[in-house]
Amino acid sequence: MRKETQDWLTDQHLILFGRIIQWFARHEVLMQEIMATVSGADATSIKLMTNTLSFAEKRDALLNLLHHRAVQIGRIDRIREHLEVPHTFTALRDDIAHSMWIEGKPENLISPAWLTDGPLTAIKPLHDIGGNTQPFIEGYEDKVTYTLDELREIYENLKNNYVRFHEYSDEIGFVSSSAL
Repeated sequence: MRKETQDWLTDQHLILFGRIIQWFARHEVLMQEIMATVSGADATSIKLMTNTLSFAEKRDALLNLLHHRAVQIGRIDRIREHLEVPHTFTALRDDIAHSMWIEGKPENLISPAWLTDGPLTAIKPLHDIGGNTQPFIEGYEDKVTYTLDELREIYENLKNNYVRFHEYSDEIGFVSSSAL
């Protein structure tokens, strides 16, 4: 059996993957609700029009709409700041949805020799899917590994950011507080 086909993911990894994806979804729905409020359209119409857009495309559409509707620049800046948190983790979200995962070792990991055959320390997305005649050269983003603690921290960051983003959006009248 090739190492790439082993199942390196534990139930905890899958739970955290699901939580990360769900908080991305909540950010996207909140962006759509803001677009509906600012444009005067109903939320369902906005959701139908933007359903096939990626997170980055929805983010750009929202920011363009805010500029078009002459929303105060301070408000646009605050919204952009809230969207920077999920934007930072877009590559991880894409890897969760589109990549296989293999064992990885964090660059700064030091462990005793007797632990080298021990439990999984981290996982990373598999971007080089075998059989290539040319070697795959990983970029910086491809070298990232994630421990359970790091995935948990990312999930918490997304969750806390969403709560703050929703509260701010409610405060300035762009959404109702009932959708939190």
